[in-house]
Amino acid sequence: MMTNEYVRPLPCLRDEGGEAVGARPVKMQVLKVDEELNELKNEIGRLMPDYFCPSDAEERRGDKEISYHLQRIADEAADVITAITSLEQALGIDEAARDEAQRRVNDKNRRRGRL
Repeated sequence: MMTNEYVRPLPCLRDEGGEAVGARPVKMQVLKVDEELNELKNEIGRLMPDYFCPSDAEERRGDKEISYHLQRIADEAADVITAITSLEQALGIDEAARDEAQRRVNDKNRRRGRL
């Protein structure tokens, strides 16, 4: 279901065992980001060995196998974003500070002609 509503990533406050994420050493939180990034890379690797670039997969988006893998890639990418958001929150970087940082990066990329 598609909506026009913007969905912001929510930081995880507890792990599966109920332990506060903010109580973990920062190194553990960075390792979680790395774990999620590796899962994203693995999912991309499942799709992309047969394609030279993402646009090749995009052309076959209607293919059920391609659509499944693109959905998995999107899910894994969202996991990476959530892990980073959780790390930022645990470090005291709140939603407003994250938004402002993203604005600065967007402005920088706009000035550099990347957008």
